[in-house]
Parts: sequence; C-alpha cells; structure tokens
Amino acid sequence: MRVERVGVRLNSLYRRNSLLIKILSSYLVIVIVLLSVFSFVLFRTYSKKSIEQVSQTSVNFISQSYYIADVMLINVYYYFYHLFVNSVDRDLNYGLYDNKSDIFADQDVLKKLKQYVMSNPLIRSIYIYNSKADRVIFSISEVGEGIQPTTDFFDQDIINRLRNTENNISDEYFTRKVDYVIDNKNISENFLTLVFASASNGGELESSLVINLNQRILQQMVTSGRTGDLNQVLIMYKDGNVLSHDDTSMINKNLANESFTKQILQSNNEKGSFITKINDKESLVSYVKARHLGLIFIGIGEHSKLLSSAFSMQKTLLILTIIFILVGIIIAAFFTSSIYNPFRKLLHDIQLRVRNQKKKSSLDVYDYLNHIFNELADDVDKYRLDSSIILNNKKNSFLEKLVDGDIDEKICDKDYMMACGVSFDEPFFLTIVLKMDSFENVRSGIWSKDVRLVRFAILNIASELFSENRFKVEGIDNGQDYVSIILNVSNRNDEILSEIIDNTKEIQDKVDKYLKISVTAGIGDIAERVEAICTSFQNALAASNYRIIFGRKAVIKYSDIAERNNNNDLHDYPYDIEKRIIEAIKELHLRKIDASLNGFFEMLDLYSADKIQITVLQLAVLLTRTLSNIAKTSVENEEYSIKVLVSEIQTCETLEEIKKYLFSLCSEVVEAKGNDSKENVKTMIVNKIKDYVGKHYDDINLSTDTVAEHVRLSRNYVRSIFKEMTGISLSDYITHCRMSEAQRLLIETDYPVRRIAELVGYPENSKHFFTIFKKHYSRTPENYRMSIQNNVSSESE
Repeated sequence: MRVERVGVRLNSLYRRNSLLIKILSSYLVIVIVLLSVFSFVLFRTYSKKSIEQVSQTSVNFISQSYYIADVMLINVYYYFYHLFVNSVDRDLNYGLYDNKSDIFADQDVLKKLKQYVMSNPLIRSIYIYNSKADRVIFSISEVGEGIQPTTDFFDQDIINRLRNTENNISDEYFTRKVDYVIDNKNISENFLTLVFASASNGGELESSLVINLNQRILQQMVTSGRTGDLNQVLIMYKDGNVLSHDDTSMINKNLANESFTKQILQSNNEKGSFITKINDKESLVSYVKARHLGLIFIGIGEHSKLLSSAFSMQKTLLILTIIFILVGIIIAAFFTSSIYNPFRKLLHDIQLRVRNQKKKSSLDVYDYLNHIFNELADDVDKYRLDSSIILNNKKNSFLEKLVDGDIDEKICDKDYMMACGVSFDEPFFLTIVLKMDSFENVRSGIWSKDVRLVRFAILNIASELFSENRFKVEGIDNGQDYVSIILNVSNRNDEILSEIIDNTKEIQDKVDKYLKISVTAGIGDIAERVEAICTSFQNALAASNYRIIFGRKAVIKYSDIAERNNNNDLHDYPYDIEKRIIEAIKELHLRKIDASLNGFFEMLDLYSADKIQITVLQLAVLLTRTLSNIAKTSVENEEYSIKVLVSEIQTCETLEEIKKYLFSLCSEVVEAKGNDSKENVKTMIVNKIKDYVGKHYDDINLSTDTVAEHVRLSRNYVRSIFKEMTGISLSDYITHCRMSEAQRLLIETDYPVRRIAELVGYPENSKHFFTIFKKHYSRTPENYRMSIQNNVSSESE
C-alpha cells in the first residue's frame, strides 16, 4: 500500500510540475555532457604533455650521460694514442720496444705506469706487452705494479687476443670480463679495454699498450645525474653488444635482435625517444648515438610509471566532475525555480481570471503570455556573454618547423603562411634566444609549479616591446629554459642591429622588474630567406651558451663569438698551468692555488663554449684524484668524487662560478690539512731550538733572546711555542742541558768543579752553578762525584 501511495504522489507531483522537471533534466544533461567532454579533453591533453615532458627529460639525461662518457673516453683515447704513436715518453718506449732488461729502467717504467693509472680514476690498469722481451709490465690501481713473463701473466685473456692475428682489436674500445688471481685473491672484473699495437714488417705483433677502464666507474659516471623515471641506463655498441649496464650480468650480451634495438639502429636520427613493448610491458625508450665512438646511450622506463601522474589526474577529474554535477543540479534547481515560480503564479492568476471572466476571449491570455515572454527575453539579453577562445596550434607548429630547419615547399608558400596566421612582409630575418639565468633556482622558487608561465610571460614582454617599436615579431616557446623570437626586418644594416640590441636590453630590464629573474640574450646573424631562419636560430642558441664567459644578463651577438665557436682547435689544453695548480694544492698554498686557477680560467676566456666544458671536466677529473689523495678519501663515494664534481659544475653558469666552486674545494682541503701542518711547523721550530741549545749550552750568553734571534721569531712566541710543545720553559730546558752535561763530566773526567762550571756555561759565577746543581741532584757537585766513586768502589769489591 505504501509503495502505491508513494507512486501516486510522485505521479501527481510530476503532472503538477512537469515543466519544471523537464527544464531541470535539460540542464542536467547539458552539464553532464559539457563536463564529460571537458574532463576527457583535459585528461588527454595532460597525458600527452606528461609523456612529452618525461620523454624530453629522459632524452636530456641520456644526452648528459653521453656527453660525460664521450668526453672521458675520447680524452683517454687521444692521450694514449699521442703517447704511443708519437713516442714522446722515453720510459714507455723502453718498455714497448727494448728486448734487454735493465733494473733501473724497469723501475722508471713502473713508476710512469703508476702515474698514468693514478691520473684518471676511470683507468683500472695498464699493460705493456713486449713480444721480443717476452714479458708484460703492468700497473693496477689500488693493487700495485710488476713485471711478469708472458706465459705467467695473470691476464691470459688479453695475451690470447693480442696473439690472435685474425681478430684485429687495435685502436678501438671493446668489452671483456676478466677473472684472475693476484696475491692469492680471486678477482673478477668487467673491463672496457683499449689497445694500441705495433706490428713487424712480417705482420707479427711486436708490442702493445693496453689500457683497461673500470666499467663500474664508467657506469657511475653515466648515471651521475638524476635518472628520473628511467629504470635502466645502458651503453651499447652499434652491433648490439652491451658495453655498460646497471645489471653487470647484461654486459657483453648482444641485444641486436631486440625490437627496441632494431628500431634504434634503423633510425637516422642522432637522438630521440619512442614507446614500445619490452618484456610484455609498454616502455619509453630514449637514446643518443655517438657515431664517432660507435656507441649508443639508451634509457628505458616503464610506460605505466611514467603515466602514474596522469592516472592520478584522471581520478581527481572524476571526483571533480561528480562534484560539479551536484553543484550544477543545485544551481539549476535554484535558477529554474526562480524562473518557473513567476510562470506558475501567472498561470494561477490566469485561471482565476478565466473563471471570473468567462466572456473574455482566450486571445487575451495569449497576448498576456506573449508580453511576459518578451520581458523575459529582454532580461536574458542583458546577461548574454560574448566569449571566444583562440587556439593557434597550427601557427606554433609552423614556427617550430622554421627554427628546426624542417623546410619544404609548402612551408615557403605565402598562402600556407597566411593560413597558419603568419605573414612575413620584409626580406630579412633575425632570431633571438632569451635564456633564463639560474634556471634551477627558477624551477625551485615561486615559479616551481609551472615554468611554462615564465616562458609565456617572457614571450609576451618581448613581443609587446618589439611590436611597440614597429618590428614584425613572432615568438616560440621551444625550449626548457629559453624562448625564441623571430624578427622580420627590412634591411641588415648596423642601425637596425643596434636598435634590436637596445630593445633586447630593455626586455631584460622588464623581465627582471616584473618576473624577478634575469635572462641572457643570444642574437643570431641576419638571414635573407625563410629557409635560413634555422641557421640564425642555431647561431643565436650557440651565442647564448657563451653566458659561461660573458656572464648573466648579457647580450651576446653571434658575430662576436663566431670565430672561436667554429674553431675548437684554436688553443691547446694548458697543461703547464694545470701542473702549477696541482703543485700548489700539494704544497697547501692557497695564494698559489688562487693565482694558478685565475691563470687557467683566463685561458678559458679564449676558448669556445664546448671546449670550455671539456677542459673544465678534464681539470675536475684531475682535481678529484689530487684532493682525494690529500684528504685520504675514496674517489668513488666521498665528497671529492667525479659524480659530485660534475653535478656541481653543471649547476654553474659562468666561469667565475666554476672557479669559485673549485677554489672552495681546494680551500677546504688546505684548511683541513693546514691545521695538521701548523703542528708540524711548531715541531720543526722546537727541534731547531733543541738542536741549537744542544750545541751552544757552554755559551755564557745563551738565553731565550739568542735562541729567538737564531730561529728568527719573537722572544714571547719562542717561549710560548716551546712551552706548548714540550711542557717546560725554554730557560728550564737550557738549565737541564747544562746540568746533564755537568753530571757527565763529573762522572767521566777528573776536571775540577770550577772547570766543569766553565764548560757548561757558568765561567764567572760558580756559586750560581753550585746552587743550581744542588737543586737538581740534591747535593753539591763534589758530594755527587764522591758518591758516584764510592758506589763504583763498592761494586768492585
């Protein structure tokens, strides 16, 4: 019964308010459709942006890993290639080519090999193989050096490879796993080996220089940055053999048949990323090819983990959608009620009028309703909104193709440009790159939530200012820490360029004022055709990299750096200054370290930006070894490791910052060791004082003043340092030396006491000598001599 009653009531309610229910239903359907579409579009857009961002981050990390390994491997290769081919090292030539053994020459070779091994933490060991002498000279990091006959050499794997004439392994890197025994210890290691070999006229191998690099340290260097969502980082040869891997069991395995490897090998791109299935899991694969080394650097991350934030966003959107629907229903009910109630009241009034005035035509009712509807329509017009959202993805895509050099006939077509929202009326083009300074601080500061807003703001400021000065300008958000500006200008004279530089400086000031950050500007050269915009952009980007020399908030023209940028071999590495830096560190001499570092970095002012990075990294490697040795720490795990130095240097944007960082490291070590050195200096001074007193105790003028004059220090400092280090005063020590000598003379000679007093520095005041002697030995000198003689007589009886 109750159910029937409820049904009847609902049916009655619907019939009485059918219009209201229909209006509410229409609102509800509209809200659900709009929110569903909005949620779907937002989720798809966020997912796409998340994948693009993670993909770009992964490629950047792999590029950083490639850069570090590339610099280190090339440095090792060319350094030892120069030594081997040019025969510049006499000791090395002896070990390689001399068939007679010389024990002194052998020791020189061993010392030299040890120096080479210690000079680079990546080097595990070096062998010199001499077939004429039938021996191998070797040096192994943290193990030692030695000479062994070829047949007894512990690493027979390399001997077999060298003697195998069918397999040429000279002048290239290759991987190998080596198991050997040294000092009764079983050692298993993975090597990246480099061999330089010399053959006789008959083609037989005469001598070889073998350099074994530590694969574990190479892997640490490759993964020195943040891997982000990548769970695998590996280095692979172009034939598919794995050179370096997080999982050591994967080293030397061939992955050429893996689907992701085939896709990388078939690609003509130097670097990139794609999504594929690996072990039945969708994964993001990022790669960079080092063609001159024949290596490929690869990072792999699971697709599901990469999209975890997007899935979380999906759940959040679903909850928000439900909340908005409920809110929409409440709002719709409120506004619909406010509209419907007047209608309901109106209909009620009409019914009363119809009843009371039966004669009145029903047309009056419709006229009255028409009047009400017109009034409602006027009210609706008052709240009508005029909104428009312009999405111009086509234009951005067109501009990105221009700066990337992705040019075809379609892009150069004026009609196509107009369709993309771009019009170039002038014949010349200039590209400017505005790069954010202290980017890490920007990402972690007030703009940490979305750096894209910063780039958008910079583009707005630049576009507005250039437009105010009657330049045709297009802006592109095409970099993580920079944006690009394309200017369309009428000519390429100096006046135009000068005006552009002035406007660029004004942009820098406005960015500094409104965004509280600084930007460095790189200005490319003026191009004559649309096709040349790419070259202008690349030159502007290269110019912005010279912030490392010109400093933050600089305006750098490509014409000012073109010569050095195109000639990396213009200057040699400053080995002589590097040597002075290392010697100053070993001497713990801060002023020399500062002066040597200043000289080193003054030389870098003349280098290209790329060569500066390589040269600084080479210096950092050497400083790692030197500082670790002085501080007695491990080069792999402690604060002076390559991993830490490379990471810190990469956060520096100018040479001055890099120099200050390296000097601070050296200062820490010098100050830490300086405390020990001060104690050593004090000990030396005290020893010098003791030696002087021991030789001049018979001098009546011997005193604290004469001792201070001898060691060239003040009297008070000599007193305090001697007391501090020995626990007794200097005057007491002088007296002690004199009394000890007087005691010896009383026992071993027959000299009168007055003569002994003269011999120990008391020629004019024998009474003083008597007093002091009695104070030390509790008896007079004569009594002391007699007691000694009596003891001797008693023992003889």
